[in-house]
Amino acid sequence: MSNITVPNNFGAVSTRFANQKTEDDLSAGVSSGYGIISYRGKVWRTKFRGEETNLMREDGDGPRSSIEVVIVKAANHLSKIFYRDGYKEGSTESPDCYSNNGVTPDVNSKAKQSNTCANCPMNAWGSRITPAGKQGKACSDSKRAVVVPLADISNEVYGGPMLLRIPAASLQDLAQYGQKMGPMGYPYYSIGTRISFDTKEAFPKFVFSAIRPLTDDEADQIIALREDSRVSRIISESEIASEQPTPTPASVFEQPPQIAKPAAEVKAPAHDPETGEIKETAAKRDYKKKAVAPPPPPVQYEEDTPSSFDDELDAQLDGLLPK
Repeated sequence: MSNITVPNNFGAVSTRFANQKTEDDLSAGVSSGYGIISYRGKVWRTKFRGEETNLMREDGDGPRSSIEVVIVKAANHLSKIFYRDGYKEGSTESPDCYSNNGVTPDVNSKAKQSNTCANCPMNAWGSRITPAGKQGKACSDSKRAVVVPLADISNEVYGGPMLLRIPAASLQDLAQYGQKMGPMGYPYYSIGTRISFDTKEAFPKFVFSAIRPLTDDEADQIIALREDSRVSRIISESEIASEQPTPTPASVFEQPPQIAKPAAEVKAPAHDPETGEIKETAAKRDYKKKAVAPPPPPVQYEEDTPSSFDDELDAQLDGLLPK
């Protein structure tokens, strides 16, 4: 884990510290990098500490067609990114302007287009004409989501929770997926989700499919992750961190199709309140579905042109934002 040692028979802490407030100022401002799941064309790939890996089929017959994950949490706003001359393949230029909260440009934007995204002319419909002659927006939308592999929720080889950006063309499908599963008693974070590419489209557009409900053991891990500071950071952070190469396997992101079955009784782990690590096994309990209030009507999102948005998204995920 790290080069930290504690001698055997270290002894008890002085009773003088019994009523002292526990602080974690040693780690304040220090954070480790998180992994990213992205795609180029219709090939899934991961990036962690500078190491990029295409996710290929185990039989060696080409790239994987899907990833199997749990969507832990998603930002409640859209992110935005703008290139004045459009993103060009192979370019190392950072975006001219971008916003992680969808409200105001990031302070590191090198050429802010407006003080607010709502009033920005580059965020207006018709600010760009697509190669097909259709109106679009010069500033592209996406949504930040946090995911973990269904087969390995702790995901230690990739540093835990990972970032997945949902492109503009898939936002409507994402919303409809949550609106369908929620009223059936399945919050989106309570199930495994398969994310594949729409074969009817020439550009990468996501298809979301439910795999199975989580077991009690898996549910406890997801509940803890939803309150984890790493998840909050991934949702809110404006730049991609850490660039230390680390070899990482890719097999945890795909499972064979499964038929949803009622979860069996399993032992749910208890977590240390400070470290979040499993310290003991809790009592068995039944998996129960909880009713979820009907969702609001679906929100319409505009779709970017396939090639333009894909290029811009790849630029973002390749770490082009200012450090």
